[in-house]
Amino acid sequence: MGVRFYCGVCEKKWNYHPVTPGAFACISPVKGSSVRTKSKNSVYVPPGTNVIQDSGAFSDSWSSRLTFDAALQRQIDHATQYVYADLITHRASYYFLIDEVWDEGNRHKRRWTVEAAEDAVSETIAAAEYLSCHRSGLGLVLSAQGVDARQYMECVEGVIPYIDVERDILGLGGWCVIGKLPKAMMPTFRETIRAVIPYSAGRGVKRIHIWGVVYPFALGELLWMCDQHGIALSTDSAGPTLTPVRDQWGFGDWRDNTYQRPQDTRLIGAERARHVAATIEWLDRLETTVYYQAPLVNTAQRVTKIEPMQLALF
Repeated sequence: MGVRFYCGVCEKKWNYHPVTPGAFACISPVKGSSVRTKSKNSVYVPPGTNVIQDSGAFSDSWSSRLTFDAALQRQIDHATQYVYADLITHRASYYFLIDEVWDEGNRHKRRWTVEAAEDAVSETIAAAEYLSCHRSGLGLVLSAQGVDARQYMECVEGVIPYIDVERDILGLGGWCVIGKLPKAMMPTFRETIRAVIPYSAGRGVKRIHIWGVVYPFALGELLWMCDQHGIALSTDSAGPTLTPVRDQWGFGDWRDNTYQRPQDTRLIGAERARHVAATIEWLDRLETTVYYQAPLVNTAQRVTKIEPMQLALF
């Protein structure tokens, strides 16, 4: 089935060109990685786009966390102001991110300890419960997270009872920096998805969304696991809209290290749109790439792979 890509939209134009995210987009009401740079996310959403509305939790410092009521109202107000309320298919819960820390008003990507994350996991489950009671006719993305596989499973076990499996999505949070820290994070990621995916499928979950990941090795193994259990997978990122601006092109096996953005800035927006389209196409065919494989199983003696399994017919 490939990976459905929700393009992160953070602008009204792409360098003189219309914003063209494709059929699916992810929009947050706020953006910014520090107290100083945090601002309302001013966006344009093309008609016909299917939108996941993020909660904006990643831009809220520990001292500026909102109540669940206020976070939901911020989402509603933003969609109204920027005229995309009718395009939202799913709204995300306001969970507490544990893959970052705030220091003197600046956000840094660093995972917490298991002990420090216990309260955040409890709040993440509470966020799922709250939004499940305030869905306003929408599907939901109810997120889970955890520092290690055990804690992640505990969070998933707490969140799934609030999921309507016919229309909601289980969100996997806490992995957006895995491409920067693969050696440190991939073993935990593999252990986590080997536990979470079969458990979720056994409780009827049909869709999973992993937040902010375009790292091909992680996505390929997660997609393999989801395919074994009949679960559809999606991801989101604003990264592909910005890659050409940074003189970069592609991911993994289609990265072009010789790429340079056009000298004429009026052409950069078209390049951004072309790169998003290429990213959508690549993720749609991820099952045909070298990244699509069973997650490795680390043992004291050797590294093995999970074997495919026969899906139940009922």
